[in-house]
Amino acid sequence: MKSKTELRDGLIAELWRMYKMDIIEHLRTFVEGETAALWLLREAGGSSPSRISEELGVSRARAANILRGLREKGLVEMEIAPGDRRRMDVALTEKGRATLEEKYSFLLRYFDLYVDVLGPEDIEELTRLLHKTADCEAQLRTENMLPKTEVGR
Repeated sequence: MKSKTELRDGLIAELWRMYKMDIIEHLRTFVEGETAALWLLREAGGSSPSRISEELGVSRARAANILRGLREKGLVEMEIAPGDRRRMDVALTEKGRATLEEKYSFLLRYFDLYVDVLGPEDIEELTRLLHKTADCEAQLRTENMLPKTEVGR
């Protein structure tokens, strides 16, 4: 039986390998940056820069830069909110919808290949373990058991 240290080190090594995989890079685009903002706008049917900042977990300045880039590419449109001139409303353009749909279709095809290669049983087991991992993380965070992150390293 492996020691706790061997188990921990093996887990870290495999997670590091996963982090470097193309599939993770493609998935990451849907949770950070421009594509994540497009996805959020699609799901919400529009939004505001402050809500995008909150939902993506980025500063307002970073959200503004993301939106500026999307607007310059013609993927979103921004207008002053009719009822509150201090607020901006952000919405996808048709080009933005098409771009997001193309990226999402690619992601689905990519994951379909993994399902084909690993097979249904292994995908179900991997999904079960990932679900359990996410639940444990949430529990550890709720119970304040995780080590505090060091800032400035």
